[in-house]
Amino acid sequence: MKLALVLLALIGLTYGISSKISHAKKLEELQRTKLGQAILNLVNLHSQVQGPIQELVEMIEELIQDINNNMEDVQYTFLMRTNEHNSYIVQVSQQLQDADSDIARMMDVIDNLLMPRKIQITTRIESLIENDEFNRKNVDEITLLRDQENQAYQQQIQEDNEAIDAADDAINLVSSLSNPSLFQIKNIKFTLKRLSQKQWNRVNQGPMVLALLQIALNQNFADSEILKQIVDALNEFRNQIVDAMNDLTKQEQLNYEEFLERLDQLDVEHLEFQKQINQAQVDLDATTQKLNDCTQFLIQREADRLQYQQQLDLENETYVVDTDIYNQNFNQLQAELPIAQQGLSLIKSADFSDIKI
Repeated sequence: MKLALVLLALIGLTYGISSKISHAKKLEELQRTKLGQAILNLVNLHSQVQGPIQELVEMIEELIQDINNNMEDVQYTFLMRTNEHNSYIVQVSQQLQDADSDIARMMDVIDNLLMPRKIQITTRIESLIENDEFNRKNVDEITLLRDQENQAYQQQIQEDNEAIDAADDAINLVSSLSNPSLFQIKNIKFTLKRLSQKQWNRVNQGPMVLALLQIALNQNFADSEILKQIVDALNEFRNQIVDAMNDLTKQEQLNYEEFLERLDQLDVEHLEFQKQINQAQVDLDATTQKLNDCTQFLIQREADRLQYQQQLDLENETYVVDTDIYNQNFNQLQAELPIAQQGLSLIKSADFSDIKI
């Protein structure tokens, strides 16, 4: 019986020593952290004022509950932030994708549609202008040629009229000859000289009249038969000159009508060229305006894309920072919870009053 009591005493003593060692270890662990030190200070203050242990227990339990609540708040806030982040990333990524699509579409429209069309229309306008300039050049050329032809015609008519006048003078002189005087012969020589300056080869009778006049001149116009032949030849010569003038006038009229017809044709072509140039210019202006609009839209969408990318990068960077803050806060709370629980365990221990702080 005595032995049993001794054993029980030894066991109690051993338990007490072990418990004190365990509490000392807890105190040492609490003193290593700020929260643990704060709890120990609170315990020390409470011990000095000799407050109820239950009040101290409730304070530590409330602290543990606050830590748990803060952990839940931090988790909930970060969950909301994550949802907001994911939603924002989806939204901006879609805007970025839309901008990429618009940029690709605009570049395709500009490079493969508008620019080739502008070049095509510009080339067509240049070709039409070149053709129209050639048309106007033709007008100038045929007008100049017409003036030259008309001048040649007027000059020829003048010469023919002079030839007719000379022939009439010669006919009158030769018809009036009968034993011509020296004065009459002199007049005839003068008239022959006038005739000799004309274009005898223009009519068939020209060379023959000239030959007959030369023979009559050599004979001093003594042969009446030759004089009659000369008069007949001069009349025929005159008639041929008149016929040649009529033919020349008809040809001149025909040439003038052909000139007017060609001029009208060129004017019609000119009007058509101008119409096509104006229409092409309208198309060019519209294409240029469309090109400018698409270019401005492309510039705007490229600026939008840059902005979306910057927003995306900023949001990702911000979310990384927020995640780090969350991890730090949550880890800190997670580390504080067992400290508070350890403090509560220490306070609730049976020999709390024997603990030396």
